Amino acid sequence: MAVRNYKVQPISFAQKAVVSKDETVKALAQQNVMSSFGSGNDKNLYDYVRSCAEKMSSEKKPIEVPDYCGWQPNDTYVWGGKIYSPNKEAIEVPMPGLENITMNSKAVGTLDNWRRFIDLLVRRKLWDHLAIVLVGAGSPLMRFTGLHGLTFHCASTDSGTGKSLALEGAASIWGHPVHYRTSAGTSAVAMQQRLGLLHSNPLITDEITSRNREGFEWFPAFLLSMTEGRGKERMESGSNKERLNLSTWATLAIMSSNRNAVDYLAGERQHSSEGELRRLLEFSIDQKLQWTDDEIEVIKSLQDNYALAGVELSQYFVDNTEYIKKLVDD
Repeated sequence: MAVRNYKVQPISFAQKAVVSKDETVKALAQQNVMSSFGSGNDKNLYDYVRSCAEKMSSEKKPIEVPDYCGWQPNDTYVWGGKIYSPNKEAIEVPMPGLENITMNSKAVGTLDNWRRFIDLLVRRKLWDHLAIVLVGAGSPLMRFTGLHGLTFHCASTDSGTGKSLALEGAASIWGHPVHYRTSAGTSAVAMQQRLGLLHSNPLITDEITSRNREGFEWFPAFLLSMTEGRGKERMESGSNKERLNLSTWATLAIMSSNRNAVDYLAGERQHSSEGELRRLLEFSIDQKLQWTDDEIEVIKSLQDNYALAGVELSQYFVDNTEYIKKLVDD
């Protein structure tokens, strides 16, 4: 940590940088940390940093920096830049490669203010919308089912039915209601990459309609790959060698569009759609919704209150793993 008058700044760099003074000074300077009173003190700064690294390496077990979010092999849970362990306070560690997810999954606001949105859905008896929100909450439980993935689709040919609202509610459990989601123009390959990084948390994509207009066959292919729980195999650039494929998941995908996917899959296609249909659960959300001014304010408050339930769930999961396994089986 670099302790300054206005903040405490975490510093991270590869440990191989401590092999030489120049590498250490360069790595620190990239993060606006330099020795005071001239370059003559560079050696003192290097000696201090190296001795600290040496002491910690020999005396303390290192924290394994996770490559993906969600459940880890040791039954800890990673989310929002923190590692949750059973009956311990969550610790925050640098997570290279997960910056985009971490940036949009920091808890903001209060749990009571976020809960006002859930109370609104209950009060209006919008059970389909609430079910989609709870799908987002239950996504990490897929680990205990023996299945790798399933896709939920919110469909309506009309706008104003609350499809996007349901997805925002699901996203708000784990992060920002809008920025947590992948954008409508995200490619299927990029979705697989994000699935591997989320690992246990839901993949949420709103309004895939624009992609559907170009051709809907990408969606049945996604349904199949989603349930496989593994990213596609790829070759290394410039060599006859496969890339190491560490992209795996056991989670749920939640999507919405203005087209009923079941109608398309059950229609006339060149081959059977039964396999894809068994991998999809579709909600037809057709009721036009009208909101009062007070209800609109509650909906807008999601932008300032989110990821709080995800904090509670993450800690609960690791504290009660054995109970959750039994609960999922039941």
